[in-house]
This record gives sequence, structure tokens and C-alpha cells, in this order.
Amino acid sequence: MDVAVLVVGAGPTGLALAAMLGRTGVPVRVIDKAVGRSRKSKALGVHAGTLEALSDVFGVGLPARMVATGQPVRTVHFHLGDQRPVPVDLGGLPSPYNFVLVLPQGETERLLAEQAAAFNVAVDWNHELAGLRQDGDGVQCEVRRPDGGIELVRAAYVVGCDGAHSVVRHQVGASFAGGSYPGTFLLADVTLDWGPGHADLGHDSVRFFSTEVGAMAFFPLKDADHPTLCRLVVIPKGDPPVPEAEIDLAAFSTLARAVSGLPLVLGEATWLTRFTIHHRMVRRLRHGRVFLAGDAAHIHSPAGGQGMNTGIQDALNLGARLTETLRRGPRGRKDEGVLDRYAQDRLPVARGVLRGTDLISRVGLLADGWWGRLLRRHLLPLVIGTPFLRRRIALTLSQLPVSRQERPVRLAALGGEEE
Repeated sequence: MDVAVLVVGAGPTGLALAAMLGRTGVPVRVIDKAVGRSRKSKALGVHAGTLEALSDVFGVGLPARMVATGQPVRTVHFHLGDQRPVPVDLGGLPSPYNFVLVLPQGETERLLAEQAAAFNVAVDWNHELAGLRQDGDGVQCEVRRPDGGIELVRAAYVVGCDGAHSVVRHQVGASFAGGSYPGTFLLADVTLDWGPGHADLGHDSVRFFSTEVGAMAFFPLKDADHPTLCRLVVIPKGDPPVPEAEIDLAAFSTLARAVSGLPLVLGEATWLTRFTIHHRMVRRLRHGRVFLAGDAAHIHSPAGGQGMNTGIQDALNLGARLTETLRRGPRGRKDEGVLDRYAQDRLPVARGVLRGTDLISRVGLLADGWWGRLLRRHLLPLVIGTPFLRRRIALTLSQLPVSRQERPVRLAALGGEEE
């Protein structure tokens, strides 16, 4: 056997898994077909449940470095039509991480890679999985090297963390049922001035706008050189911009002002792009000795910032199950039960996230006509304005209940030790 676990994909899910296996002493190799880590990525928020889970496995140092790098936000404001903004306070979350951490995915990946490197685990970039075949004892993998040659790698287990277009998922023939949302989502990392008379909106909270014209999300980004840098995601209603056309800052600014109803002044943009949102999920997370995790297993709307968090917690759960199995050695069916618990734990979580983000998207972002007006003017203010429901929403989005339910699994993989 060349390696105990071959991880395919070096995004947040793959890096979290590799770092955990390195932490527990399991021989692991990580490959990724990209030539290096991308600086542009859509995921942005790290929730309290994820920070607690990372603290369980790696100690408080990793979450502390993440918090120091990113922007902790304790208030989320909802702007519903022409009504006064409704604030949701995250400061009441029962956690030392009583906030959502706005941290670009690239920075999360960098910090996870540094954590993995502390356990002598590095990424083999520009190495692509070309094929795999499994038998009762392991998985024979064909890995295409940068020179085009094929390297044969034998692993006890393979984990596909290679995203929405997963090669691993394709190799095991797993279906990926679902669909896509209508319309085009536009994204910009840009400096922003709220415009005359609106300076009080500031740059210290997350804001969601839902109006007759569309929806918009505002996330403050931490940048010493550009203190007003933010990420804006705009979802215009009606006919979207021509899909093939380039989005320029002038067109994006016009849409952002129309959707928000504010005299926004957008300055320097470091990134402008468009994308379509899908909602899909596999039926099985395990295919013999091959597992799927993160976006390779489930993708959904970015509403609520659940995707990357769900993937990282997939990884930590699976890392614990693999560690337990490999420590025991071959024990026949007993091993199978341990590994099957990964799917038993995480499939219901993924289904819940898919349902929740779908509801948020259809109700809060995409609702139109009389139904949309009813939601914005009456139903959503009632829900968000009710203290009990507001606390419930904040707790669910934080992923704290799920994270704490799975804490014994993580700690058991560390020999029961707490750091």
C-alpha cells in the first residue's frame, strides 16, 4: 500500500481532511489538478460551529489565526423593501465564536494548508486523478503527473473532495440529482461608499437587501490598504445581463444601486464575475472504499453561507471515522460499521442544509410579484422580528448544534484528549 488515504482535491474540505489525518498520524496524500491555490473563490463565511470543530481537532491556535486574518461580524441587517432594516444580533450565540467570520476562501485554504504542513502533509499540485479501480483490499489509482505520465498509486481509501465537477464522483458512477436556480448571480469585490446620507450603514455588519428589483448581499472584507473593501453579490430580477457579455464595473454599479435603492458609489474592483447557482446532492457518500465529501457530494445556494462550513465538518467527521478504522486494523464487518457512520451522520445534515438554503433562496432572494411583496412587507419582518425565531435562525445558521453533536466523534479520534 502506497498510502492509507488518497485525498483528491485541495479546497477547504480536502485540506481539513488532510490536516486531521496528519494530526492523528494517518499516512495521507493530497493531489489537485490545479497548478496552485486559487486567489478567487466564492465562499466567504466561517461559522461558529466550524470554528469550534477546528478548535477541537487542532486547538485554539488555528481558529485564532483565522479570526485575526478575517473580519468577525456580530450583526446581520435585513433590508426588506422600503422598511427599516431589521438587525439580527449574533452576539448571543452560546459560543466563544459568537459571530460569523468573513474570511475569503483563499485565506481559509492557506491557513488549513499551513496546519496540514505542520504535520508534514503537502499538496501535490498539477496531479490529476485519471482513473481508479477498487478491490477488497484497496483502491488502485491512476494519477496523471505534470509531465503527462501516469503514476500508479495504491491507497486503502480514496476521498473525493474535488468539487462540483468531481472526477471521483464520476469514477464511481454516483448520480448528482438536482437543478439550478433561475437568473444570474453577479459578484464583485469592490470598494464601496454608501452614498450621501447613508454613512451610518458602516462596514462592520453583513447586510441583505430584498426589493422589487432584486436581491443583494453585502459583506465587509478586512483589508488594511482598502478599508471600505467589500463583497457585493447582486441578483437582479427580470431579464439577466447577456450571459456571454463581460460584466464591467459601470453595469454592476447600476444594478447594485437599483436593487438596494441606495446611491452607492463603487470604486476599485479587484474581482468581477457572474455565476449560476445549483442545488444537487448524491444519494450515497460511500462507494466501497471511496468516499465523497463537500461540494463533490452536495452543492446548494450560498444563502446563509453553509457550503464551505458543511464541507469542513464533513471532512472532520470522515477523518475521525477513517482514523478509528485504520487504528483497529482489518476486522471485517466491524470496520464497515465504523465507516458507514460517516454517511449516517452527514447525509441528514446535507439534506437539511439543502432544504434550508433552498427555502431562503426561494423566499428571500427570488420571490417575485404579489408573493414577493407579501413576504417583504409582512411575513419576513414578522419572522425576523420575533426574538425566539431570530435566535433560532442564528443558532441554526451557526451550525453549532450539529458541530457539538459530532464533537465526541472528533475527540475520540484524538484519543479523548481535549485541547
